[in-house]
This record gives sequence, C-alpha cells and structure tokens, in this order.
Amino acid sequence: MESILDSFDYHINWKSRGYHPGQHKSDQRGMGIEFAGHANLLDYPDPRRIDIRQTIRDPMEQIHVRIFNQRSATPVIIATDLSASMNYGKSRSKFKFAAEISAIISNSVLNKSDAIGFIGFNDRIDSNWVAPLSYRPQRTDALIERLSHYHARSASHLGIKNLHHVIPKDKTLIFMISDFHMPTEDIEIALGHLKRHRIIPVILWDKNEYDNLPKFGIININDPETGEDTTVFLRKKMLRKIKDNFSQRKEELEKVFFKHDSPPFFVGDTFNTMAMTQYFNEYFHA
Repeated sequence: MESILDSFDYHINWKSRGYHPGQHKSDQRGMGIEFAGHANLLDYPDPRRIDIRQTIRDPMEQIHVRIFNQRSATPVIIATDLSASMNYGKSRSKFKFAAEISAIISNSVLNKSDAIGFIGFNDRIDSNWVAPLSYRPQRTDALIERLSHYHARSASHLGIKNLHHVIPKDKTLIFMISDFHMPTEDIEIALGHLKRHRIIPVILWDKNEYDNLPKFGIININDPETGEDTTVFLRKKMLRKIKDNFSQRKEELEKVFFKHDSPPFFVGDTFNTMAMTQYFNEYFHA
C-alpha cells in the first residue's frame, strides 16, 4: 500500500453540515474564524466574544457577542467497481491499481480529518464489501487491502444503480473508481440517484487495452462485459477500429459526466496526485 506521504489536496464547494471539527466551511457555530454575525449574550453566553462597539450602538442596551462558524469535517466515500472487467492487467490488475488509488484517497482524507467509508459493487452491493463512515477507518483500510488481491468471477456492474441506498444522506464526496466499461444508460441512472452528492469519476484505462497494441499478429482481447479473453488476429483495420472505439467511448463518458456536473478524471499507468489536486482547483472552487 501507499505511504502516508502519498496524498492530494481536495476541498468541497458547499458548507458541510458535520458537527465534527475539520477543514471545510460549515454552518455550524463554533470556535472558527468565519464571522457569521452577532447575537444576544443570553442566546450565546460566551463573554470572550463580546463586541463592545456593537453593544454601545444598541439603543436597547443589549449585550452583543460575535458568532463564528467552525470548520467542519465532511463525509467521503470510495465506491469501487468489482466487476469482471477490472481483472484486466498484465503486470497489475485494475483491482490492484484501484486499491493503490484508494489508499492514496484514504491518506488524503486522514490529512483532512474527514470521515471515510468504502463500498464495493458488482452485480449487487454485498455487505461484506461495505465499510461505514468512520474517523478511524480500519474497516475501510481492510477492504482496500482485500481489493489489492481480488479477482472477480464473472460479475457485472449492475450494483452501481443501487449505490444511493448505502450512501449517507448528507451531501457526500464520492470517489467512484471504475473503468466504466458498462452501458451509458446505467451510468446515467446511477448519477441521477446520486445527484445530491459530489461524484468524482476516477476512470481506469490501461493503455494496453487500446493503444500499446502490436501493428500485426495474434493477440488476446478482453471482453469488458464478461471479463473473458478472446483471441483475435490483429490487422491494421482492426487496430484502427479498437482505437476509434475507445476514442468515441471517451467522448461519451465525458458527455454524460459533464452533464451531471461530475468531470471525469482519466487515469493511465500512474495516478498523479498533483493532477488530482489541480482537478479540484479547476472544477470545484472552495
């Protein structure tokens, strides 16, 4: 797994409703530095925050105190695809790569003092692959470790449409890790159910699937739906078709995710933490 030094910076562009202290803007009253207005000392009995000037100005001679909003934590969920297409990979399966990325996300969440949980989905959502939100994420870390050694046996992705049943009700930051080799309609349904949350699609595309292919010869092509390998005789025309299909698929995914205000983050051979930090800075201003 990755070390605690492997992390990125992220932020949310809404006010957290969490009571637990953290690093995000919130509406919770507390010992923060974000000024929220004045109140009567009887309503907020904190003499340390008495505002002398405001008190002197009040013709009713009431004692006023300054009130502030605290910085709060926000819930974060890692939702990972466990379907058969994620078996793909020569030296490293997509499951292994997803586990490495999940570990980096977990480190980043720990640095922010946020709560984190984990959900794995394939045909359905199995409770054995669910870790509830926690500020001490031993269960999440255990599932990430399990993911690194996982191999799917003929499983689909249909559970993605039921993620909303196990996601917290409060607005949540969801890192959805998958190759998204599934019908666009199913992605649309899932995003429609999760529209109250912030979805970060982390798309794993191995270049060996579409780019690093020989120009001629016999190769094994992985079927994204079944996860099974098919032997084909690769010719120039077929090579072009494979590349064109992936290019068209990329455009389709970008279209559907941008439509739901969830810009996709495509990952090739490595997960660039600096690029992920820039992603949040570009799309989700604090």
